[in-house]
Amino acid sequence: MNENSIFSNAFRSPPANTDAELALLGAILTNNKAFARVEDILEPDYFAVPLYGRVYEICRNLINSGIEASPITVKSPLEGDPLLGRQKVGEVFAIILKSVVGWLNARDYGSAIRDAWVRRTLFKACTETIDLCCVPGDAGAPDIVDMIETRLLSLARGMGEEKATVSLASAMEQARLNAIAASARGDGLAGTTWGYKALNRMTGGLLPGAVYVLGARPAMGKTSLGFGIATRAAAAGSSTLFWSGEMTPDQIGARAGAAWADLSTQSVFAGRRYDIPEDLETGERLPLESWQWRDLEAGEKAAASLPLEIDSQPAITVARLRSRARRMARSRTGLHLLVVDYIALMSSGSEHADMKPYERITIVSRQLKQLAQELQVPIIVLAQLNRENERREDKRPQLADLRDSGAIEQDADVVMFLHREHYYLKKQADAGVQRKDRETNEDYANRCSALAQRASASEGKAEVIIAKNRQGPTGTCHLRFTDHTTWFRDTTEDERSPAWSVPTGDTIH
Repeated sequence: MNENSIFSNAFRSPPANTDAELALLGAILTNNKAFARVEDILEPDYFAVPLYGRVYEICRNLINSGIEASPITVKSPLEGDPLLGRQKVGEVFAIILKSVVGWLNARDYGSAIRDAWVRRTLFKACTETIDLCCVPGDAGAPDIVDMIETRLLSLARGMGEEKATVSLASAMEQARLNAIAASARGDGLAGTTWGYKALNRMTGGLLPGAVYVLGARPAMGKTSLGFGIATRAAAAGSSTLFWSGEMTPDQIGARAGAAWADLSTQSVFAGRRYDIPEDLETGERLPLESWQWRDLEAGEKAAASLPLEIDSQPAITVARLRSRARRMARSRTGLHLLVVDYIALMSSGSEHADMKPYERITIVSRQLKQLAQELQVPIIVLAQLNRENERREDKRPQLADLRDSGAIEQDADVVMFLHREHYYLKKQADAGVQRKDRETNEDYANRCSALAQRASASEGKAEVIIAKNRQGPTGTCHLRFTDHTTWFRDTTEDERSPAWSVPTGDTIH
């Protein structure tokens, strides 16, 4: 393309098909059967001429109310409309009725109108992109790419084929066939495994197209549990994509290595022993022993066969995440699970940098729900809770504690909360028990002792509280948490067993 053609493109008008708009409106006003042929593919704002879109909207309202749409019935609601300008209603009808076509051809004209609308939308997006690229401003190249990707994603969804309606009998048949397939697998799961028996028992597995929100306060271990689920699901044969907005791949790898080798994460980062005291003479930590290095290498070999990919693109948009997920879905391994850590770190892809967190997370939450349904894979979304639970005597989280956006709860099929009571009891014990007025020495000592006992008894215990479940019961699952490796296990697991293992036989997904 030469320079002259570039400049000529800049002065082209947005695509429109006013002839098709007039022909369709004429067909509807003379025979309302024409409307039934286009109502599923046309909206009033698809019309290039706003006034014609308004006429279409009035016709739709009348027909849906059981009233025939004709020049007589449309005249009254159209009179006085600002879109008329200086035109009279009779003049508008005269123009429309010159272009009457048979109602059987209405679908073709509706498709032409929709096609022109798609082209105008693309034209507008491209024009705005050119402006952002050529005019100095605050938007950087990554911001412009995110904006255009998000708009194209939204447009692509709007252009998708309409899903046919399904009879109740067909829906029940599909559910029965799904149950037969699940039963034949022998694992008792309706979907992808969580990698934790307690969660599998409560939910029946991760269902395709569903969104699972895992909320927690900082330091509860939500990233550790999210990554543990991703790793164990991959070990069971489910191809998994794990996006992290706050950790680099090597940091995530350090956690996996620590879990496999039963080392503290500090040891993996520093290459020093934190499982024994410092050297008394030098005051330094000793280097890892050769057997500990071998254990780390063994963990790498164990992870080599896992179908698990890590994405650490910061502030990623759902549009870009979709692109990467679709690429993985088309690969040989496919895609069976997506884990997002965490939602507040994602970008909405909007050009409005001053968007409030509530608005941004609402947009992202809705887009993730659409992505799960489009790819037909479960998505686990990690979310940070607000501080309300810390003001309560019972620190267990509630649905109201979801940070910044009620849309997360609304869009999620399952909402879970990770809670470790030991974290709060230990903080309270370390801070010291405040003595009450007129409290005897004995009562004070008893309270201190009771707190210490509760803290000791709660060590290593974790709860996953299922507060919302569209497909099953709510309740609490119990797990064990190893603090120095930051790894979760089922309560029945041996702490010396591998952090994950690939089972023999058929894989689960």
